Amino acid sequence: MRAALIAVLLSLATAPLAAEVPVLRVQSSDYATAKAIGEAQRTLPAAIGAMQKSHGRFSPSLSFKVALPTRGPERVEMIWVDQIRRFGTGFKARLAGHPRHLPRRIRDEVHFDYSQIADWAVQAVDGRFYGYYTTRVLLDRASGKLADDIRATLVPRPLPPDWRFNPGGPEPVLPDEDAEAD
Repeated sequence: MRAALIAVLLSLATAPLAAEVPVLRVQSSDYATAKAIGEAQRTLPAAIGAMQKSHGRFSPSLSFKVALPTRGPERVEMIWVDQIRRFGTGFKARLAGHPRHLPRRIRDEVHFDYSQIADWAVQAVDGRFYGYYTTRVLLDRASGKLADDIRATLVPRPLPPDWRFNPGGPEPVLPDEDAEAD
């Protein structure tokens, strides 16, 4: 089954006001993938809150899957990034994979807004990973040794037990979204 991603860039004919951030909406024709993106976005504040360090930096174990606009017929490329930092009202990071439709290379720096984040991942102390919501959906449909090897790198539940949104877990203190990044 092909999970077609359609990007709709919402823009105005005039330049956006300083307080406005253009929104990139990504829709998936696959219900399970769309649901996974929704869950990842719902829990994203907890991941950001837990992984943010000082001076706009984040833990090196944090990765985001972001929707970056392209000029091709796909109109968007979903790609993992790491080495994340706050940048103005958004973020900057390095491409963690080889882009297919972007005129960029792995490790190139990209800038993106919060609304472009579709998934997140955090490496646990044992080397396995939390998050990876969209990867988990793909693995539900996969079989074979490679799929088993990838499953083995994931913690069974996508959220750490003491993070927000986990039933029975304590509420973490999240950073104030209005606070300025250093």
